[in-house]
Amino acid sequence: MSMELENKNVSKVVIKNSIYSSLLSFIIKLGGFFITIALARLLLPELFGIYTIVLSIVIIFMTFTNLGTNETLLRYLSEAFGKNNKKKARNYFRYLFKIKSFLILIVVLTVLLSSKFLAYNIYNKPLLFFPLIFSCFYIVVESFKSFFGPFFFATKEIKPLIPLGILHQILKVLLSFLALFFLQEKYVISGLFVAFAIAGLIYLFLILFIIYKKDKEFFVGVKENIDKRNVRKYLTFIGVTTLSLAFFASVDTLMLGKFVESSYIGYYRVSLGLILTISAFFSLSGVFLPIFTQIDMKRFERGFKKTFRFLMILAIPSVIGIIFIAKFLINLLYGHEYSLATPVLYVLSLLILTSPLIDLYTIIFQSREKPGVVAKYIFVSLGINILLNYVLIKYLLNFGQEQVIVGVGISTVISRVILLGFLMVNAKKKFNLSIKRIGLRKPIFATLIMGIFLLLFNYYVDINLFWGIVEVLFAIIVYVGILRWIKGLTNEDLKLIKSLIKK
Repeated sequence: MSMELENKNVSKVVIKNSIYSSLLSFIIKLGGFFITIALARLLLPELFGIYTIVLSIVIIFMTFTNLGTNETLLRYLSEAFGKNNKKKARNYFRYLFKIKSFLILIVVLTVLLSSKFLAYNIYNKPLLFFPLIFSCFYIVVESFKSFFGPFFFATKEIKPLIPLGILHQILKVLLSFLALFFLQEKYVISGLFVAFAIAGLIYLFLILFIIYKKDKEFFVGVKENIDKRNVRKYLTFIGVTTLSLAFFASVDTLMLGKFVESSYIGYYRVSLGLILTISAFFSLSGVFLPIFTQIDMKRFERGFKKTFRFLMILAIPSVIGIIFIAKFLINLLYGHEYSLATPVLYVLSLLILTSPLIDLYTIIFQSREKPGVVAKYIFVSLGINILLNYVLIKYLLNFGQEQVIVGVGISTVISRVILLGFLMVNAKKKFNLSIKRIGLRKPIFATLIMGIFLLLFNYYVDINLFWGIVEVLFAIIVYVGILRWIKGLTNEDLKLIKSLIKK
């Protein structure tokens, strides 16, 4: 497989797998987005705030069930499959599966023992207790489910995950609605996590069946020695990175839960959720890590520049577009009850730009077995985030809780920009990866023209559902048209994408 990859056009391999990965991401995010909207509308800000606190706590605990095992498995499976060494791939899997199972056991026991203390002593919100207890089912299922995904990405056969992803999202939606409509208010959030667990369990059985049917040797066979020392070293750095990232993603909600009412946490989370859903479409770590692991430095540098450029062509206009339609989006998706979320959405929109770039640079360091660099700077940025959160929360409480959630949004953006800066500087030093002459002037110019169009459109037109859709469509046409006119999007780019879509 390694030689086969060397003989292929890396851009074609990347983009073809990116199509499947993007489709899978779209399915997962669309299902999650739909559930979030439904929950926000049906639970209303206060109960939805409770749900988001529980979810944030669960995400932190689930990080301890992972501690980099998923990412490490992807890294070493990619290497083994790239050398057509199935025996080594199997033994990497077995070794990391034992670690994963032990971590899950420890985490579940910790959640069961700490739930009451968290609910009553830390957050002073008794409604958190039962959902935390029942979330253990979800933690177990989701942790094992995520562990088997790397097999498909490492073999670059993502296509089978698409129908499974559709089924999983349908089951989550159906079972969630059953919990919402048949359980009493004090049990409904607990029921949601049980519903998620049942949907995940069905998905897990199906994915195991597919892997076993496709390659029995992945599960059954003799043992072979592997370099456990290198695996543990890589796992340690990735574990610190993963843990820091989880706190990075949830620390704002966890800190807000201590200082503001549940409803304001709901306002913050709908904005953050919307932005993360959009930025997730530009995240392709599962596609790029296996490929970057197997190619030489020259092609690696070329692949990086093309990837960076395409991400910016998509992300830069997305930030401006979201800013202009933020109020309309909040009211349309979540209802007027969440109108206080709009100012936070303005601030957090910058994450659409930083998140995929942080993801890209993380892949670069991981693929070259230097995850420690990422871990160090994530930890530093996390410390900055916590400090800024605390200072801004304490200061802005004097002006109101609405200002507090905006301040936390500013803190989140600043810490992400600092992290991105650290990673870019180190990538330049260690791998000579520069973004000079990468071709960003033309996308920026096209975005400015699109922004002028949106400004005039919003000034003259009273936005509703119909005109909102029209505005978005015309904004895309203006941006792509200007970009093509100034040759920021070449015929070569379009032909490459078109040919891969046909395949």
